[in-house]
Amino acid sequence: MLSSKNPNARTEIMSDESQVIAIEQVKLGMFIKLDLSWFEHSFPMNSFKITNQNQLDQLYALRLKHLRYIPSKSDILATPIDVLNAPIVIHTAIAQDGEVFDNLIAAKRARFEKLTRQRAELLACEEKFVHAATVVKSINKTIFSQPESTILEARKLIDSIADVFLQSNETVMHLIQQTGANEELYFHTLNVAVLAMMLANELKCTEGQIKSVGLAALFHDLGKVNIPEKILMKTDALTKAEQNFFELHPQYGVEVGKTAGLPPVALEIIAQHHEYLDGSGYPNRIKADQIRLPTRIVSIANVYDNLCNHIDPRMSLTPHEALSTMYAHRRAQFDPSIMATMVKSLGVFPPGTLVRLSNEALGLVMNVNVGKPLRPRILVYDPDIPKDDAIILDLADEASDLSITGSIRPGVLPKAIFDYLSPRKRVNYYFDSQSKKSSSPPSPTP
Repeated sequence: MLSSKNPNARTEIMSDESQVIAIEQVKLGMFIKLDLSWFEHSFPMNSFKITNQNQLDQLYALRLKHLRYIPSKSDILATPIDVLNAPIVIHTAIAQDGEVFDNLIAAKRARFEKLTRQRAELLACEEKFVHAATVVKSINKTIFSQPESTILEARKLIDSIADVFLQSNETVMHLIQQTGANEELYFHTLNVAVLAMMLANELKCTEGQIKSVGLAALFHDLGKVNIPEKILMKTDALTKAEQNFFELHPQYGVEVGKTAGLPPVALEIIAQHHEYLDGSGYPNRIKADQIRLPTRIVSIANVYDNLCNHIDPRMSLTPHEALSTMYAHRRAQFDPSIMATMVKSLGVFPPGTLVRLSNEALGLVMNVNVGKPLRPRILVYDPDIPKDDAIILDLADEASDLSITGSIRPGVLPKAIFDYLSPRKRVNYYFDSQSKKSSSPPSPTP
C-alpha cells in the first residue's frame, strides 16, 4: 500500500505513466488507481475517473496518504505536483471514527456476495442451455423415425421456455459461454426459438402464439436435411446453381413438416422464414401484406443469429454490429415494430458485445435485463484480478455516470485482454427470470 511506506515521496512516474500524489490533491476529473485489494475499498473497480463528491468522500474515508493519478486518462490538465508543498486539508471523512470505513467495507463485502450469486445464476443458466440444446439435437435426429413423440418432446421444451417468460417479472437474457463443437445447427435453432419467443412475449402475444412461434422456430430449418453438406458448410460464395438449390430448403421443410404432422402455423413459418417485407426474400418473393406476424418475428430472429454466427467465423458480426446492420441497412426487410422491440429487448449493446466504459475499462456484455437495454451486466477486464475471479459489473446498480461509451471489435484487442475476456466465436443466448409476485391467468390459445 502506498499510504504509509513512503510519506515523503515526491512525484513518481510509474510504468503505466501514473503519478503518486497526496490524497489532499485529488480532484474531480482525475483518473486514479488504488493499490489496494478489491476488498479494501467500496468502489466497483480499482481504477476509475472521479466524477462526483461522493467518490471523493469515499476516498478520504480510506485514510490513504497517497494514491496513483493517471494524467493521460484524466479530464484535468496534467501539471507537475509536489507532494511536500501540497496544502494539508483535513476532510470530515478522515476526522470521523472508523464507522465510515467499516460501512464501506461492509458494502464491498455485500457486493462480493452478490457477485457470487451472479456467478451461480450464470452457471445455472448455462446448464439449462446445455439441456435444451441436447433436446434440440435429439428432436432433429428423431423427427423422421418418431415424428409424434418428437413433436411432443419439442412442445415440452417450448412450454418450459414459455413458462419462464409468462411467469416472470423480469426476463434476463444471458450470454452462454459453454458450447460444444460442431453443433452449430442445434445452437442456431435454439437461439432463434429463444429470441423469437422473447420478441413474441414483448409484443404482448398470447400464450398460444408465443408457443406456436417457438415450436416453428425449432423446426424452421428442417428442410436443410435435403441440402448437401458441402453446400451447407461452404464458406466461399455459393455458385448460382448452389444458391438455387439452397433456396429450396423452405419448401423441403414444409414437405417434411407435413409428413411429421406439424401444425399449419409452423408450416407457414417454415415456408416463409426467408421472405422479407420488401419482397427481396425467397423462395417466392412475397411482400408485407402476405407475411403474417409470427413469420415476421421468426424472420428477424433468424437473420440476427445468422449475422452473429456466420458459417465462416471470419464473417460473423458482433451482436452490436448485427443489430446496427439490420437497423441501418436492411430496415425495409423487417417489421418496424418488431425491429424496435428487438433493439429495446437486447439493448444497443447485446450480450456478447465487447464494450468500453466511461471509466475507460474494457468488458464483455454478459446479459441484459429485457426492458433495461442500457444497463447490462459486464465482465470487466482487470489485470490485477485473476480471470477466474473477474468482476461482473451490474450497471443497473452503479451510479448513472458509469455507462457504456462504445463497442469494440475483438480483433483490435491486445492478446492479453482478448484471452481474459474470451469473446466467443459463436454467440448463444439463454434466459433467466424473477418470478411474478402474483401470476395472472394465461391468455387463451388461439
